[in-house]
Amino acid sequence: MRRANTEITATIKTKTLELLMTKNPDAIAMRDIAANCRITAANIYHYYKDKDSLFQEISLDCLRELNERILKAVHALHADKKKLRAAIDTFRDWCFENPRRAQLVMQGIRTVSDADDEFIESYFVCNKTGAELLRACIQNGNARSANPQLDVDILVSGLWGCVESVFLKKCDKKYWDNGIAYTNRFISLWMNAIFGGTK
Repeated sequence: MRRANTEITATIKTKTLELLMTKNPDAIAMRDIAANCRITAANIYHYYKDKDSLFQEISLDCLRELNERILKAVHALHADKKKLRAAIDTFRDWCFENPRRAQLVMQGIRTVSDADDEFIESYFVCNKTGAELLRACIQNGNARSANPQLDVDILVSGLWGCVESVFLKKCDKKYWDNGIAYTNRFISLWMNAIFGGTK
């Protein structure tokens, strides 16, 4: 593959994301992407070996953007517990503000299972940030967790399940338009499990 031309790759990713907002990944062919970019499919293959690698790069861009938003939300806070809660709320809020992108990132775009560990780990940048925040709480005696990374992974998976329940209207009808209240309950349960009984 050709060395990345940032202007071209940015256009390819922007135009591909536009398609992903209205079509499922499996319904998009490389020729559709090329037509939307007004270039040939051969040009795209110079930068991406196939459409899945392009989709995965878009997914990683979304996750990096989300992680930056999380870091910005916690930056001005001083209390470790407040930082962790702000990070959780930011993840949840981003999902509700960007439902299609959240669904693509969390389940619509295939994760590369045969990639090297470092590449696979890049999908969990937000989880790693959350685990670091939880470790700070533990070090200061504010939280208990034998495995911070696992507990944050469970938090993200469970919180996404709650968010998706709202998106799919699989929760009580009174929460279909009040996903914040629905997810706040799950977050409170997790926070109580981690912070309950600590000083």
